Amino acid sequence: MPRYGIPLTIILAAAILVGGCAYVDTARHWVGGFATGADVSSISSDPSYMPMTFSMAVCGEDPYVDTSVWMTDITNETLMSGDIPRGQILHVELLFTPRPGWTPIDSTATNLAVRYMLIVDGQVGIYEGGGFGYPVGTGRSSSMTLRIDEATMQLTRSTEGFVDLLSPAELSGTFSGPCDTAEVDRIRNVVNQYMTNTFGQVLYVEGGSIQLDRLFADAGISP
Repeated sequence: MPRYGIPLTIILAAAILVGGCAYVDTARHWVGGFATGADVSSISSDPSYMPMTFSMAVCGEDPYVDTSVWMTDITNETLMSGDIPRGQILHVELLFTPRPGWTPIDSTATNLAVRYMLIVDGQVGIYEGGGFGYPVGTGRSSSMTLRIDEATMQLTRSTEGFVDLLSPAELSGTFSGPCDTAEVDRIRNVVNQYMTNTFGQVLYVEGGSIQLDRLFADAGISP
């Protein structure tokens, strides 16, 4: 090898690095900041606005979708008690990880199923919809960051005294936190039981989102 030549191993390493940069650059573009939080607002000329700050946020593997993310501003003690006077719970299902050149990378695409549960004075409203998100990591990683970009939602179920000030609604935010599948299962079971007690029927079993089948169909994949 010439004295001043560049070693072949360095050239190959650089080529691999450049190839991988496409994914990293796209991820940085979509993810943006890494602070966990979200905003929900009605889509209207005079929108109602609900900011969300989370006391718990975790992601994990899901047998029905790629990754499940749970975020809530309800303390663990209150959630476990089953007596929740007010609070917000956000459940995001990552249907698949977008890949440049293979899947749509666009805010109008759909790779997220979103379920937003709002509790006010003991009254419960469930909003569901879909949107686009670009993750860094998955539920199989030690941590993940996911940007939710203007997901649209509608009220799909509510208790009799719930007042809907949001539909149609739009949600944007970022999850950045640990992945713990056991914790995801625990939160899902607790929320499952709370909603079952509230509405008198099981709502969240076997990945059973009201709109999940439609979102899978729109994404062109089979559940």
